[in-house]
Amino acid sequence: MRVAIIGGTGIDEMDCFSAGSPTRLVTRFGFADVVEAAMGDRQIIFVPRQGPAHSTPPSRIDYRAQIAALAKAGVDAVIGVCAAGSLRTDLIPGSLAILSDFIDLTKRRQATFFDSADGPVVHTDFTQPYCPAVSATLAECCEEIGVGCEPGAVYVGVEGPRYETPAEIRLYASWGGDVIGMTNLPEAVLAREAGLCYGALAVVTNLASGLSPTRLSHDDVRSAMASVAAKLQAILTRAAAAIPEQRFCSCGENRGLVT
Repeated sequence: MRVAIIGGTGIDEMDCFSAGSPTRLVTRFGFADVVEAAMGDRQIIFVPRQGPAHSTPPSRIDYRAQIAALAKAGVDAVIGVCAAGSLRTDLIPGSLAILSDFIDLTKRRQATFFDSADGPVVHTDFTQPYCPAVSATLAECCEEIGVGCEPGAVYVGVEGPRYETPAEIRLYASWGGDVIGMTNLPEAVLAREAGLCYGALAVVTNLASGLSPTRLSHDDVRSAMASVAAKLQAILTRAAAAIPEQRFCSCGENRGLVT
């Protein structure tokens, strides 16, 4: 079984990934720069979501190329790691949340593989937006190393690059959102369309606008990610090895349609 990890701020600086072997995978949707790396006893593929130099804004990431590259490389399961703001005062910076559902408010991103005029026409079920097997593995690994996590968070995906207004945050919280971010969508959608088992771990880096007593800055996000880097690497190393070979989920229904 091949496992991939996709990450951005803070994740791309982990020693295990910076010591890996970079390569470029080419697909009909574009190319993706990836790193072949060792995590514990398993070889994984790491995708620096915003590029090797962390220079691509969230709205310009080629999500389709990245996910298509993983499908082409024979990846079976994916862990996405994303920085997120909290819509709840009890979910403080440094907290971890396993995503279970999402509200997609992105506007300008290529969010499907199946929009070609010559087909195929594919309608993908999202009753369980994130793979239950990968999500359960992440929860178990958090428990094993004694790290608390929110086990079923609702992610609100926004376009960025600006942060949200206090009124927007109040609205999204009233909808049932728990965390908010700019990078997990359409990544999660495309992974399901490609038939990959995809689970996601959000790292709370700040309280959202109107909840935070201070103005938001990307430096604060980087500092918060750095503060949890060690335990995050421990969780990912365990999870990459612990995802079961047999996963009783419906994630793979489109397997083979995206190459």
